[in-house]
Amino acid sequence: MIRKKFSRGRLAAAVVAAAIGAVSLTTGGAAFAAGSGGVTDDGVIYVDHVLWRTVATPTDLSHTRAPAQSWDVIYSFGAAQASVAEVAPGDPGFNGGRWQVHAVSAPHGYGAALASGDLDHDGVLDAADEVWAALTAGDLVDNGVVKQFVCTLNRVP
Repeated sequence: MIRKKFSRGRLAAAVVAAAIGAVSLTTGGAAFAAGSGGVTDDGVIYVDHVLWRTVATPTDLSHTRAPAQSWDVIYSFGAAQASVAEVAPGDPGFNGGRWQVHAVSAPHGYGAALASGDLDHDGVLDAADEVWAALTAGDLVDNGVVKQFVCTLNRVP
């Protein structure tokens, strides 16, 4: 039997390719089924009262040790409502789609978070200042970073 020797680099590349393929099959399938090229059919992230679509990517930057200023924040409400980001493309300080997702919870219920944070009374927390108002009031709790990744935002027409 003849055995081929693989260099460490070729073996590492093969392992990474297999891992990306596995992640794509398990996490990306639903996102790519939702719309062309992974763009979702409906808006999933609010920025300054405007709904944005996103493109799902299988990136994980949680172990990069990048400095805090290199990230933009997305607040994730789970099933309660769409997420809220602090900035969007074109805003001063936008970091090009490098996101740090903070999970938030409503210890007194979502209605209490709306009562203290919905500054424009439109029935949803859809801007960072509204999230901050609910956090300041204690009606939302920032449970910390749950994910760091890269994705684009595309304004809903």
